[in-house]
Amino acid sequence: MRLRKTVPLASPHPEQPADRVTRQLLEALLFERLVPWRSDKAQSGKWQTLFFRIGRLHCQCRGKVRGFGRIRLDTNTLIADDGKRRQTPTFSQLTAQLPAAPDVRAALLSELQQTVRFCCWNRDHLPSRRERRGMEFETLDAALDEGHPYHPCYKARTGFSLSDHQCYGPECGNRFRLHWLAVERNCTDLAIPVEEQAFWFEELGHEQAFLLRAAFNRTGADWSRFTAIPVHPWQWQHLRKSELEPALANRQVRDLGPLGDRYQPGQSLRSLFNVSRPGKATLKLPLAVGNTSSIRTLEPHSVPSAPAISRWLADTVTSDGRFAGNYRLELMAEYASTLFSGHQSLAGHLGCLWRESINGHLRHGEQALPLNALTAIEGDGSPLIAPWFERYEPQSWLARLLEVVILPVWHLLVAHGIGVEAHAQNTVLIHCDGWPVGIALRDFHDSVEYVESYLAPSTGQPDFGPRNTMYQNAADNRYYRMATPEALRELAMDTLFVYNLSELAGFCEDYFGLCEANFWKQVRTVLANYRRDHPELEARVDQLGATAPSILTESLMTRKLRGPAAPECHHRIANPLAGTCGKAAAVPLSPTQSVRA
Repeated sequence: MRLRKTVPLASPHPEQPADRVTRQLLEALLFERLVPWRSDKAQSGKWQTLFFRIGRLHCQCRGKVRGFGRIRLDTNTLIADDGKRRQTPTFSQLTAQLPAAPDVRAALLSELQQTVRFCCWNRDHLPSRRERRGMEFETLDAALDEGHPYHPCYKARTGFSLSDHQCYGPECGNRFRLHWLAVERNCTDLAIPVEEQAFWFEELGHEQAFLLRAAFNRTGADWSRFTAIPVHPWQWQHLRKSELEPALANRQVRDLGPLGDRYQPGQSLRSLFNVSRPGKATLKLPLAVGNTSSIRTLEPHSVPSAPAISRWLADTVTSDGRFAGNYRLELMAEYASTLFSGHQSLAGHLGCLWRESINGHLRHGEQALPLNALTAIEGDGSPLIAPWFERYEPQSWLARLLEVVILPVWHLLVAHGIGVEAHAQNTVLIHCDGWPVGIALRDFHDSVEYVESYLAPSTGQPDFGPRNTMYQNAADNRYYRMATPEALRELAMDTLFVYNLSELAGFCEDYFGLCEANFWKQVRTVLANYRRDHPELEARVDQLGATAPSILTESLMTRKLRGPAAPECHHRIANPLAGTCGKAAAVPLSPTQSVRA
């Protein structure tokens, strides 16, 4: 199949960082109905002129309404009229008009400016992007530097200076040792699968484990009273003369210095791949850095509970032969964790999760890549997956991909009552020369949900050991246990469909000429076939309400504009999966309709 020579939004030059930030800011504002809009044609999926007002600015821009109401804009056509003159507005001018408190607008503008600054630095100082096809999984993950395709603060990294960005940004490819601390045991939650000394020998290797013991001896830290915690070097520099200083002064925490293997950050910044011994555990460390919608520390309750959540998921998957057969699902378990819990000011700032590498989950001849690589563009302007479309019949490949990606997540949800956050960074495609054969999921500690009444009879609740009482006594919707199946539906559909496959749908239309409407028709077919193949689960499917004409989805920008203390926000969107089972037809929202939870 020959690729399209022109793309609807293509230009002779790649989209510049400031233009991309402007586009994603406006697309989010329009999608979440923070800015009401109308169109000249009201045709879903067709390019048309969209009209909207932001404060004093009357704007128009060529755009189209895609699946789930996602908006796509061509900001080359953006015009704003303030009553005095018509101009192309900058993201700074747009931000100044947003419906938010002045301090919130100022913080957002700073994040947008830093996103542009870092992107421009990458463009001007890093070598041209080398071809990423054929890279090993962890190398490819670190090389996926595009950032979040929806959120406009996709490379804000608030707290990083430019030198920090150069040292610890994944784009720069630097490799560094972790900093280590000895911490009093009575201030530490340690969850490991084997005896502690054996654990450190396994994770560090014999030589570095001996060096760790030597560092303990050098600082006078007794193993009977202290244990070890690795720290990201940026986090160490950030904390050592602030929140951590009192604990260092009273010797509750001892500085052991840098040691161990060298690591390189992946695309998520705080997940670090072992480059000294590839295939060893990925370490997830907290960073007090803001990116997109949150500060990248670790949720304190979830760190000691991570191994229990991984064991629960693994038990569920291994007990159901359909995962091994029809719906291949591999789990990159978080099998060990440690957390410093001695001071409230440091809650979530010192800790570590050890996650399995994908290597142990691949069979002979298989490769893996993060799902967001499917929409990546190479340095020559061609899609990373272009050779796959030349090798396989496109519609057959896409049909296979949708089955492989959707059905494991859907089966875990419907048959077992467990929702997972299967966004494009957490989902790993397993393939043989580009042909999809299964998926792996990662990052479970704070992104798994269940409803007690919706759990399948054969699927018990997770066993947190001594922490069970805390979770049992907590209110629904606080930790892992939700109040209604609607919460599970929203988690699964938001991450898998609204903000994940939606990107692929538009990408396949733009670059390969595959109609987006047909993409969602294929998705409906996958879900309808699942229902047909599992008549015993029909009632459970209906409980989810996934085929309603409209559904609620998370409003990322709305929450951003309401300030850091705002609760989760939602808005209602048209559902292209409506009528999956022939029960209802899709009822799109009118262009100016806005319904909020």
